[in-house]
Amino acid sequence: MEKAAVYARVSTVEQAEKGYSLQTQLEACRQKAADLDIKEIEEFVDDGYSGEYIDRPALTALRARLAEFARVIVYDPDRLARNLTHQLLITDEIEGAGAELLFVSVSFEHSPEGKLFYSIRGAISAYEKEKIKERSLRGKRGKAAKGKIIADAKPFGYVFDKQASNYTVNESEAAIVRQMFHWLVDDRVGTATVCKRLNEQGIPSPRLKKPWIVSAVYRMLTNPLYKGTHVAMRYRYQKTGLNKRMKVLRPQSEWIEVPVPPIVDEALWAAAQEQLKANKSQSTRNLKHEQLLNGLVFCARCGRKMTIAYSGKAADPKSYYICMSQRSNTYLYSDPNERCTARRIPAEILDRAVYEHLSRLSENPRLIKQYVLTRPNPAGSQNLQTALERLRDNEARLLKQREMVLRWYRQQMITDEDAERQLADIQARLGDISQSKAKVRTELTALSSLLAPSEVVATIQAHFGRSEPLYEEKRAAIRSVLEKVTVERKDSTRARGSKPDLHIELKFL
Repeated sequence: MEKAAVYARVSTVEQAEKGYSLQTQLEACRQKAADLDIKEIEEFVDDGYSGEYIDRPALTALRARLAEFARVIVYDPDRLARNLTHQLLITDEIEGAGAELLFVSVSFEHSPEGKLFYSIRGAISAYEKEKIKERSLRGKRGKAAKGKIIADAKPFGYVFDKQASNYTVNESEAAIVRQMFHWLVDDRVGTATVCKRLNEQGIPSPRLKKPWIVSAVYRMLTNPLYKGTHVAMRYRYQKTGLNKRMKVLRPQSEWIEVPVPPIVDEALWAAAQEQLKANKSQSTRNLKHEQLLNGLVFCARCGRKMTIAYSGKAADPKSYYICMSQRSNTYLYSDPNERCTARRIPAEILDRAVYEHLSRLSENPRLIKQYVLTRPNPAGSQNLQTALERLRDNEARLLKQREMVLRWYRQQMITDEDAERQLADIQARLGDISQSKAKVRTELTALSSLLAPSEVVATIQAHFGRSEPLYEEKRAAIRSVLEKVTVERKDSTRARGSKPDLHIELKFL
């Protein structure tokens, strides 16, 4: 008994524009199968996936099982793919597996003329998509040029007026915005303090139930919208993969300024920008102090990296290794449950303990070998091998695709321009894969090139045990043998000058 596969696809935009609902496609494909007296069908559906990319879950599953089907039924060629090269590639795969490709909306003849018509339809489909994009972009520019807001971003302090296509001031929220600017300028505080004050006073954030976060406060205080200028066409979104987009800044010449009702005057907004610059230049994070292990220390309790914090007098501050969750603004004023409770570690004590331990090891090679022999095999090695195999498979598929394009060109199934464009696209993707393979191989080499026990012994003995080494020599010595230091403070004493009880684990290179 013949078995047919039905493939249907729709993206949100296409569903709205053309009515290509999944139900419409599936019903039409089922009827096509019934007309051909096919009793057994299996449906493959990609809901919300763009036809621009060939890597779609249901389509990938169908391509892997083509040998199981006698027919493949699709509503329309552009449901199969928007890209002409992808259409031809999938068609060749279907025919190569011994199946017949059928469309509901058009007839597809398996002849040179039929394939030519099919290629022309694919090219027209791709052209229509680009035309839609261009028309949409032109409409957005025209709307912004008339002083209208293109889309409501729901900024705090404003309400969108649909009829005027512009913002009106929400006075209750605007009062909070003004207060934030005055705190910054009049009290000369930082964004973290502004954030803390908002949360302490119970002022609702734009996220309502969630507290204010420092990054959101900074974005608001630097947004020219609040001085009465909305900048349209400032960014564009560039597709980087299936369902993935990257925000890209447009050239400033393409920006369009749209006037909106201001919440603060330009003088206050400019003063706020100057204060933010001053805060940055005076930040304690710019202090330069010597920590031997900076960048190597990790929290044993939560696994996060530990950063440097300072306390005491500015002229002679004391440095500590502190869990990132207690220091980063991402966690500082958020849910307390997200912050690690590990105690901070005096940097001077930890640095000295690790260096002295390595110095003692340099005098006892047997202990060094015991450390090294207990190193676990890198857990990521298998994942990297799998990634490398996947890249090789994709490379082989692209090489096959390149051969097909050349064959179509020789058979005059595609024009010079199409062949050149498609070959250039394939070459670019092959270049990306080549770079990715090189990166994976580098990571594999790093994992597989762990120093042999004898090499670790030799390196430690060569760098440690010297009398009165300089700071830079100590730092270089530590980084020549250590990859990671995991630490936790175990004692509960809080008295000044008390000696901490540290549990330290070293991971050698």
